Amino acid sequence: MSHEESNAPGDDLIIEPAAAPLSSTRARGVRGRAGPAQRRRFLQSARAPLAGGLLVALLAVAVFVLLLPQTVVDRARAALPAALTPQAEGPPPNGEQEPEAGRGAAAASGPRSAQPPPFASLSLAEERRAAQAAITGFVDLQVRLEDERNARAWAGDALDAAKDHALAGDALFRQEDYAGANRKYAAAVAALRALLSDADRRFEAAMRDGAAALAALDEAAATEAFGRAAEIRPDDARVTDGRARAARVSELATLLFEADRATLRGKQDEAERLLKKARGIDAATPGLDRRFRALAAARASARRTALLSTAFAALERREYDAAHEGFNAVLAAHAGDPAAQAGLQQTEQWRRRAAIDDLRKAALTQLRDEDWEAALASYDEALGIDASLRFAKEGRQRLWARLALVRGMDRIIDDPPLLSSDEEFAAAQDLLLRAEADAEAEPSEKFTARLARLRAILDQAAAPVPLVLTSDGTTDVVIHKVRAMGTFARVELSLRPGRYVIVGSRDGCRDVRKEIILAADMGPVDIRCSERI
Repeated sequence: MSHEESNAPGDDLIIEPAAAPLSSTRARGVRGRAGPAQRRRFLQSARAPLAGGLLVALLAVAVFVLLLPQTVVDRARAALPAALTPQAEGPPPNGEQEPEAGRGAAAASGPRSAQPPPFASLSLAEERRAAQAAITGFVDLQVRLEDERNARAWAGDALDAAKDHALAGDALFRQEDYAGANRKYAAAVAALRALLSDADRRFEAAMRDGAAALAALDEAAATEAFGRAAEIRPDDARVTDGRARAARVSELATLLFEADRATLRGKQDEAERLLKKARGIDAATPGLDRRFRALAAARASARRTALLSTAFAALERREYDAAHEGFNAVLAAHAGDPAAQAGLQQTEQWRRRAAIDDLRKAALTQLRDEDWEAALASYDEALGIDASLRFAKEGRQRLWARLALVRGMDRIIDDPPLLSSDEEFAAAQDLLLRAEADAEAEPSEKFTARLARLRAILDQAAAPVPLVLTSDGTTDVVIHKVRAMGTFARVELSLRPGRYVIVGSRDGCRDVRKEIILAADMGPVDIRCSERI
């Protein structure tokens, strides 16, 4: 509120109130619009909500007026310009409200009542409240930008431009042009909101750039990015942490480089020591966890390589069980490992091949030793491993033929009397011929010896020897597979050496049966039935 006093004698004291500007918290003693320099200095120092300052100023004016003598108040009201004097008339025609900016002109058209029309009063009050709310929002944004976003350091010109809008609104507010003031305040608020949005966008972009630079171990770029972020939010904990991490990038880069080299050289323990040191300096270092995983993979790969080398070495030494165990150990740690699977397959192939080779050698040795039964078992075992083995099939076939000859010769050698039969003798002669052919095709000492014994037995069996039989003249005698002799007292025959069965029978007596082996120089054989039944 301002006071204008006349120094002329006899003039009455006139008090003229003026509205305080919403963008100021101090009462000014000058009517009208403040200068730009004064508005800028004030707005730079203001921090409290301006609406509250306005309310305090208005209350002070009201109290001051209430305390004045009534005569002074009346004189002051009479001295007010017509534009500020309430009119007695009703609202304008058709219910329209006068334009606020044209109130001065309207006042000149005629006298006004002491109170404004109700609708106009409500509209003015609403516009005034809207203007007050707008400037309150402006001050809140200004505080956030200057205190929380350090906007004075990086956007001083934009701040001043927004404040100029607010000061222009103050001028309109003092003129009671609340709608115009509200538009100016709204423009100031919009400018500050845009500035706040830009501050947050620039801050987040700087933080992203800083994080990317840390990941790339670019100390200069990280320092620059976090510096940009610090211009906006110097007290932000993330900025402080980012700058501290950027200062350690050089040391971390060296440690990580040496750790990577150690990993490539297969020095896993050295690499782990360096990585742990780097983690102690900055556990959030980008790529650190990846390097620890790579180190673990390198160690696993080294163990795999060692196991594979051991297993293949065992395979070369034909230690198939050890090789099998080694390859399975690799597969337990690395499921589906192709090298281990190929090693297992190779182990089984070599094991089968070795077993077949062993059986082949065993069969040859057994054949040389004329252990034909064992050789036949070796061939059968080899065919059990691989039924397509040619050597085993052909060897088994040849061996079966020789073994049949051996078994036939052994049967006669072990029981020469068999040759007493004409069928047996003929079969033995055929066996001799086949054995001689086989011995010629594949000589063998033991086989040849058997053949010689068979030949001797056949030669002996081919020369008949005398057989003298005696009886009682009443016993009917039959030589099985030779002929019936009838009854006789004595008879002499010429037969091949061998086994013979002689049966005697007589009515009323039990039959007599004798089996003899006929040989040279054999004495008489008596055959008669004497036991009555």
